[in-house]
Amino acid sequence: MTALAGTGPLVRLCLRRDRLKLLIYVLVVGAIPIGMAAAYKVLYPTAAGLQAFADLSMSTPATVGMLGLIYAPTVGALTAWRAGLNGMFFIAPVSILLIVRYTRAEEAVGRRELLGGSVVGRQAPLTAALIVVCAVDLLLGVFIAAGLISLGLSAAGAVVMGLSAAAAGWVFAALAAVTAQLTVSPGPARGMALVMFALSWLVRAVGDLGRAQGLAWLSWLSPLGWVRLTRAFADEQWWVFVLFVALGAALAAMAYALSARRDLAAGILPVPVGPAEAAPALNSPRALAWRLHRGGLLGWSVAAAGFGLLLGIVGVSMAGFVDAPQMQAWAQRMGAHDAGDAFLFLTMFVLGQVISVYAILAALRLRSEEVEGRAEAVLATAVSRLRWALSHVTIAALGPAVLLIVLGLTIGLGYGLTAHNLVQDSPRLLHRTLLTLPAIWVVAGIAVALYGWLPRRAAALTWAAFAVFLALELGWELQQVSQSLFNISPFAHVHWSIQVTATPLLGLTALAAVLAAIGLLGLQRRDVG
Repeated sequence: MTALAGTGPLVRLCLRRDRLKLLIYVLVVGAIPIGMAAAYKVLYPTAAGLQAFADLSMSTPATVGMLGLIYAPTVGALTAWRAGLNGMFFIAPVSILLIVRYTRAEEAVGRRELLGGSVVGRQAPLTAALIVVCAVDLLLGVFIAAGLISLGLSAAGAVVMGLSAAAAGWVFAALAAVTAQLTVSPGPARGMALVMFALSWLVRAVGDLGRAQGLAWLSWLSPLGWVRLTRAFADEQWWVFVLFVALGAALAAMAYALSARRDLAAGILPVPVGPAEAAPALNSPRALAWRLHRGGLLGWSVAAAGFGLLLGIVGVSMAGFVDAPQMQAWAQRMGAHDAGDAFLFLTMFVLGQVISVYAILAALRLRSEEVEGRAEAVLATAVSRLRWALSHVTIAALGPAVLLIVLGLTIGLGYGLTAHNLVQDSPRLLHRTLLTLPAIWVVAGIAVALYGWLPRRAAALTWAAFAVFLALELGWELQQVSQSLFNISPFAHVHWSIQVTATPLLGLTALAAVLAAIGLLGLQRRDVG
């Protein structure tokens, strides 16, 4: 039997399990850049309008840091700029999560061992996972390219943009294939890959923001930088795809080498051996939940602190743009003191949405514990289902609050020290950061509600709902979605462009509590396991 025996049936198994989810993912994510291109054609019908929009966007460091550089004032180039890196917040994490799901998660629950007893080679599961994920990313790229061509945009630019999205997905899929070989549990494998994604984004942002200081070369060190450096619709640089292929192939080769060295259900990194008996502090489901969540919360807290401090320092420099009439109007619209505040308010809101990812992962840890058998072991004792579930739900609620507090404090620290007004700036910026918390709780509440009643589909439906919320926001900003439709999203009620009052905050908090209660009721009524 060869190492790749059984790859074909495993590919069909993956597609059979997730065909509907993958199709929805391709259609929803692929529709975003197509919708953007259609909106730009309507909103900026003249070359002068496109040029003015491009100039204003590039005058804002926040925009450059988040989305990169605009290489040409055309509909196609603006679409590639606006959707290129934004799309990576969907494509890269989904590629990572799928690879870990098809490899490390299958080993953790014992299904890989069952398959190993049949005609399945050692490298077949990893190969099948890479084939499925890379094929889905390629299908997404083709869909994007075809949609842009149908709008009359350049075929070469459309192909480069679609292929850039697919190639970046391939790189992060290969990265996840490596991290899946390192750890025993799927959580750390996902966490390490997502941290590398965040670092890649940060390196790219520093390179784009520091181009005047000679730091543009940093963008070439990041796969996310390459997404923009292909220069879709602006004198395309096809040779950049060689970098994608080289890095993806190197990471895939590393994953295969590590897979061949380790035992089934084991990881390359050693698992620390704990004491024979648990400490008294762990003698409760709440303590166990904290033990399971604390590593992820610590990692997210460190990342939030680093981003917050950097953003606070950079935010002060934004005040220099307040003399521009457009920037002054933007700051006033957001209720900010100056353009530095406006930049921070926008960035706080976006990072709050990113922290929603942590809330979803924490809430869905209930499903992971159930699938991996630990929930059954805990519930076999005197612990009730409600008590066990509440231990994780509590962390899913308090964890985002901790992250927002860390983010707000470090932003206030960086901004206050730089502006020499720490006493006044820190409380004000912390308050603004915490405004997104009720919306995050609603997202976590959706995850808990779906877990309680539809445990097998909870993850897919939760991520789909989150993607819909982000898509509604994007459509609203591009004036393609009405305010009433945008109000479906919890983030519409804490949006950075409005003055948030207590009423929507209390309403969102109540909704989150109701959703969590519905989920816990469903858990009480169904079987576990």
